[in-house]
Amino acid sequence: MVLTKIAWRSIWRSKMRSSVVIFAIASGLLGGLFSSAWMNGMAKQRVENTFVYETGHMQIHHPDYAENKDVKKTITEVEAKLNELSDYPGVRAVTKRILVTGMSATANKNMGVSIVGVDPKEEKEVFNIYQRIDSSSGTFFDLKKKNSIVISKALAAELKAKLKSKIVLTFQDYNGEITGAAFKVVGLYKTDNNPWDKMHVFVRNEDLARVLEIPEDQAHEIVTVLDDFEQAEFMVTDLQSKFPDAKVEDWAELSPYLSLMSGYMDTMMGLFMVIILGALGFGIVNTMLMVVLERTKELGMLMAIGMTRKRVFMMIMLETIFLALVGGIVGELISMIVINYYNKSGIDLSFVGEGMESVGYAAITYPMLEGYRYIQITILVVVTAVIASIYPAIKALKLHPAEAIRSI
Repeated sequence: MVLTKIAWRSIWRSKMRSSVVIFAIASGLLGGLFSSAWMNGMAKQRVENTFVYETGHMQIHHPDYAENKDVKKTITEVEAKLNELSDYPGVRAVTKRILVTGMSATANKNMGVSIVGVDPKEEKEVFNIYQRIDSSSGTFFDLKKKNSIVISKALAAELKAKLKSKIVLTFQDYNGEITGAAFKVVGLYKTDNNPWDKMHVFVRNEDLARVLEIPEDQAHEIVTVLDDFEQAEFMVTDLQSKFPDAKVEDWAELSPYLSLMSGYMDTMMGLFMVIILGALGFGIVNTMLMVVLERTKELGMLMAIGMTRKRVFMMIMLETIFLALVGGIVGELISMIVINYYNKSGIDLSFVGEGMESVGYAAITYPMLEGYRYIQITILVVVTAVIASIYPAIKALKLHPAEAIRSI
């Protein structure tokens, strides 16, 4: 206890030097933690947006659908599967989709699109596309009108279409014949993924099934969302045994880049922290070597009056740990305040929004860092301080009391 008090008081004998070290540690942590939180927030937003706009947490298809997206590769007995999935523990919502690739055309232009047939009520429980239609841009099939279509604002700009415009969709039907129908635009949506927006249009399942001449109780895709998306990989095996005539895939199989992105962000954060802690370690070594040099006479006197070399070693280490802990705690508190502030207000990058949306990222990002990260970093700062204090402490041990006392 006495040694702890001496070490604590020693670091405040030179307030300016200790303050500079604490400021350096705190500012280094602030930069590293905020950068990590920013990247982490962007990645989390990208993953969450993929779930709520594109894939859901699990999908069921015909076993050969991934290799050949033929209109005949359908799932059968769809209603029975939907009912069974709805009662399955952990499943929050489920919906079915009819999918076909075709051409969309107006009087001005035509473009290839993925046509998605949906049941609006169930679709809203699984996906959030309907939330990306503002009040002046129509609705997501709120009125039950035959041959309605919801397209993105990006596609509307390409086709020079607007609300109530007619768009002709042409595609191959279930019998292999080229067919098509005219649809009236009832809604314009916009997500944060511009390329995806241009490729996807939504129509009612009943309208698409009629034009496709697809048999009853069949669809191309069943999508589920879970209470906890991380449970998807554990549920796939069980559901696959229940539906042997179909292929069940979780989000990691459907979008491998999502799990890759998660691992990449962990690697980047680890790299950031290694750089920061490395700089922190060298800073501590330099500072403590100066401390030992300035206090050579004092250390010599302490050893001359009976302080053992072990206690001198411990005192230098304790001073280093206290210095790093104060700087670390100050840095983490400031980081927590700054990250929480921008987590609520967001960082607006609208001036490069078009570029970010072209690669699937939102123009407004919300930094976030999990609570356990702060604990991990506190432990790493302490470990770094202990390692960095060893060399200065060894230098102190090598002092000879008589020579140290005579030093200037």
